[in-house]
Amino acid sequence: GGWRGLRVRPYDPGTFAPVGENGKRHPMARMVGDVRRIFLDMGFTEVDMDYVQGCFWDMDALFTPQDHPARDMQDTFYLSDPPEIPLPSPELVEKVRSSHEKGVGGSRGWGGKWDESLARKAILRTHTTVNSIRYLAEHTKAPVRTFTVSRVFRREATDARHLPEFTQVEGIIMEDGASLSMLKGVLAEFLTRLGCEEWRMRPGYFPYTEPSLECEVYFAGKWMELGGAGMFRPEVTETFGINSPV
Repeated sequence: GGWRGLRVRPYDPGTFAPVGENGKRHPMARMVGDVRRIFLDMGFTEVDMDYVQGCFWDMDALFTPQDHPARDMQDTFYLSDPPEIPLPSPELVEKVRSSHEKGVGGSRGWGGKWDESLARKAILRTHTTVNSIRYLAEHTKAPVRTFTVSRVFRREATDARHLPEFTQVEGIIMEDGASLSMLKGVLAEFLTRLGCEEWRMRPGYFPYTEPSLECEVYFAGKWMELGGAGMFRPEVTETFGINSPV
């Protein structure tokens, strides 16, 4: 009954009060929605696969050498349950082994001895390109246009700009006659639809593409790296019987 002795401000239920604003979508969710809509409008099909992958698909099938720094435990999350994932067919495994040790179509490969035990290790996927190569392994005939907007995992030092997981955007085109000029045109169209007013492209390097390029956009008064792109190497495509450029 203590309330009886309190001084209470008069309350009039008829007094006007503004209606509070409704909730809003998270900025990242809104950005993912924008990217998804752009890809769908450009004729791509969305694909996604498991977070847990074997090193074979995440790295070896993409011609990433087994001594590459990205495969160190300082950069990749290796799992203990399950510790390994079975390899695909012996025929495909042998083709990937040969591409690493001897090369494909006149290339020399990486040399050394390719280790199946390293390829079997289970990891949290380090990029969404693993979705692309697994899809291409089952769809080897052109045309193919797919994209992924999904989560990937890397061992990063956590700060205001880095977390151990982030959302990555991936898109591929397999088409007869596809070329680097076509790739640049598609990227320019994507960046324009994304709202980027200034961008540039410069040479880059990735183990599984050649030629390769980096995209940069002008944002907040400076050039910011936005992503990489390139043409899949023959060591990647020919291993799966793909005859069209990707």
